[in-house]
Amino acid sequence: MGHLPAVVALGSLFNPLNSSMIAVALAHIEAEFRVGIAAVTWLAAGFYLVGIMVPPLMGTLADRFGPRPVFCAGLVTMAVTGVLAALAPSFAALVAVRLLQAFGSCATMPAGMAIVQAVMPGEDGRPPPRVIATISMALTASAAAGPVLGGFLVALWGWRAIFLVNVPLAALALAVALRTLPEVRVDGAREALLPRLSGGLLATCGQFALGNVVFYVAFFAVPLWAQSAAGLPAHVAGLLVLPLAGLGIVATPLAVTLARRAGLRAVLVSGSALLLAGACAMLLARTVWPVLVAAALLGVSAAFTQFALNSLVFVHADRRDTGAAVGVFQASRYVGAGTASVLLGVLFDRAGLGGGAWLMAGAAAVVLAGAVLLPVRRPGPASGEDRSGP
Repeated sequence: MGHLPAVVALGSLFNPLNSSMIAVALAHIEAEFRVGIAAVTWLAAGFYLVGIMVPPLMGTLADRFGPRPVFCAGLVTMAVTGVLAALAPSFAALVAVRLLQAFGSCATMPAGMAIVQAVMPGEDGRPPPRVIATISMALTASAAAGPVLGGFLVALWGWRAIFLVNVPLAALALAVALRTLPEVRVDGAREALLPRLSGGLLATCGQFALGNVVFYVAFFAVPLWAQSAAGLPAHVAGLLVLPLAGLGIVATPLAVTLARRAGLRAVLVSGSALLLAGACAMLLARTVWPVLVAAALLGVSAAFTQFALNSLVFVHADRRDTGAAVGVFQASRYVGAGTASVLLGVLFDRAGLGGGAWLMAGAAAVVLAGAVLLPVRRPGPASGEDRSGP
C-alpha cells in the first residue's frame, strides 16, 4: 500500500488546482464574452459555493456506499467537464459546466482520505504522518501552482486550455485508481443520517477557513495587481506566486519533523506566525520583489498549517465518519476562499494591494490566536496523555 498516498494525492489535486488556476484566466474570459468583472468572478465564486456545500455530501456517500466508486466518479466528471468547458459557446454555458466541474473535484479528497484511513490507520486515529504529509504537499503545491500553470496555458493557447488540461490528468488518475485502489467495506448498518461532528473538528475547520481567506486573497490579488498595476503578462503574473508552490513542497517535511519533536501545537503556532509575517510583508509591498518575499513566507506557512490541520481532522473525527469529516474540512477551504473572493472584489485597488493586504493581516492575526487555543488532542479517558505529536 506504499503507493496509496500518491494515488490519492493525484486524484485530489484537481480541486485546489482548478480553484486557483482560474485566477489568471478571468481577465481573458471577460474580454471574450464581455460580461463585466462582477459577472466573470462567478466562475470563481460559483466554484467555491459548490466547494462549501458538496464535499460533506460526497464524504457521506463515500462512508455509506464505499469510497472507491465515489473517487472514480469524480475523476470521470473532471474529464468530461474539461472537454465541455473548452467547447462552451457562451458565458452562461461556461458557468454551468464550471459548477459541474466543482462537483467532480469535490468527490476525490473525502473519498480518497476515507480509503487511506481504512487501510493505513495510525496513532490517535491519524494515518502515519508521512501519508498526511504526502497528500498535504500535493494539495498545497497544486493550489499554489495553479496560477503559474494557468498563466502559461493562457499565454500559449488561451483560456480554454486551463479546462482542457484536466482531461489527460483525469484520464491518468482514473487509470491508476482503477488499477490500484482497494475496495473498502462500509458499515451499512448505521442509522444516523448525518455524521457526528465534534467541537474539536469544527474548530479545526474554522481555523482552516480563516487561513484560506489569507491564502486566496494572495492567489487572486497578486496576479490581478501584477497585470493591472505592474503591467505584467499573464504567465509572468502567475510566476509571482511560484514560491507558494515550491516552498509548500519543501517545507512539509520540516513540518513533519517539528511535529515529531515538539508536537502539532508547535507546527500550528509556527505556521500561523509565518502567515501573519507574510500578510504584513504583503501589506508593505509596492514592487515585485517584496511580493515574492511575502509569497515565500505564505508558502512555508501553507505547508505547516495544511499538515497540522489535516492531521487534526483524524484526531477529532469518528472513524466511521472519516469521509464526511474530510468533506467538511475540504468545504471549510472554500468558506475561506469564497469569503476572500467576495471581499477582494470590494477591497481590490488596481493601483496596489491595499485593502486586500489589510484583510490578509487581520485574518492572519485571528489565525495566530486560534492556533494557541485549538485542541490538538483527542478528548476522552486518555486525554491526560500527550497526543500532540505524531
